[in-house]
Amino acid sequence: MKKTIFAASFAAFLLSLSSCDSKSKLADDIAGSWASSPERFVDNQASSASIIQIIDFTKDQSKTGGTLTMSGLFSIMTAMPQSDRAIQPLSVTASGVASIAGEWTVIDDDEISVFLDAKTLNVNVDPSAVVLDDNLLTNESTPDTTSLKPALARSIEAQIKSAVGNQFFNVRKIDDIKIKDNIMSCEINKRDLTLRRQTVD
Repeated sequence: MKKTIFAASFAAFLLSLSSCDSKSKLADDIAGSWASSPERFVDNQASSASIIQIIDFTKDQSKTGGTLTMSGLFSIMTAMPQSDRAIQPLSVTASGVASIAGEWTVIDDDEISVFLDAKTLNVNVDPSAVVLDDNLLTNESTPDTTSLKPALARSIEAQIKSAVGNQFFNVRKIDDIKIKDNIMSCEINKRDLTLRRQTVD
């Protein structure tokens, strides 16, 4: 009886070691920066936007987890409705960066839990990079589009913040993780994603 108990305990011990090893391996493998291909995340009559997702995993020493930053390099084309400053609608093109920070912990050999701090969510659009296509303006009205850019940048920041907050930055876990030849496939919020390694920590 004692031999049976000892054997069961020893088997459990070995299983525990194997589990720890697999968690450590995933933590080591995932550390670094990963980027996705561009994908469309806003597509309606008023706006069209695409984003490249970047996830930077920093591993704490002697731990199976650490900190992370999720970023999105986005570009958007949208329409500015007509107003007293623009008799005809303007087409607006802009780009920027959205980011949020948090922590990650390995759960098992193909899954990590993620905590993102909503207070760190930041979206930045450079007003100087906002491009207005005023070909739609009548010859009788040529507004100073430069003065419109800061307000448009703030409007786009608010639009992007809502979109990325709902679609990309509400992550709780990343699972079905497979890493091979610097390519990581995974599932986030029941959506398949493929990322390519950019740097190694």
